[in-house]
Amino acid sequence: MAKDIFQKVALLKPSAMATVAERRFDDADALCRTGQNARANGVVYLVGFVVEILLKAQLVKKYPSIAKKRSHELRAEEGQIWRMIWRQHDLEVMIDQMPELKAALKARGECDGENYFDELMKVCASWTVYARYSPMTMQMGEAEQWLERVRLLKELLK
Repeated sequence: MAKDIFQKVALLKPSAMATVAERRFDDADALCRTGQNARANGVVYLVGFVVEILLKAQLVKKYPSIAKKRSHELRAEEGQIWRMIWRQHDLEVMIDQMPELKAALKARGECDGENYFDELMKVCASWTVYARYSPMTMQMGEAEQWLERVRLLKELLK
């Protein structure tokens, strides 16, 4: 058994996080290409996870000194950011910490005639880590829409 994939990494760099996000996106794409509704939940869970990883990478870039610390080394005011990076999964809360990301997506969207920030917020408002436990089954057509939305967003979030 390949145990090395289960080893805890002390600190992921944003570039490594982007690589991981790209691999999880490719996993979601492979599941989507099966066309099986039974794989649709996996597609949506993975593409939401891609967005989570990329948002966390942005937080690591913004707060590198906090990201490098261990939990017992944190000052009280650093705890919320550290937990966002390493423990929590609330995408909307992460975005609230990055008004510069919102501004950049809105500016890029104005240039391209798109509304990237609203598309990101649709993903962030809907996706939850708890989807991995859902007994419900999504249809593959809807999962394909999630995949395509995140295909574009992931490039903007790198």
